Amino acid sequence: MVLSMELIEEEIEIYNSKMRLLSWLYDEIKIQQDISRDLLNEEGQKLPLNL
Repeated sequence: MVLSMELIEEEIEIYNSKMRLLSWLYDEIKIQQDISRDLLNEEGQKLPLNL
């Protein structure tokens, strides 16, 4: 049971890290308005979100 809880906590930490990264990226995209949306979409598809 303890090992199971540790795994769940680790998964939650990874999920929270991904959400912070996505939030930061979203804020940066809003600031950098001169960047092409096509370029952003193309580069976004390469992000390793399924770690």
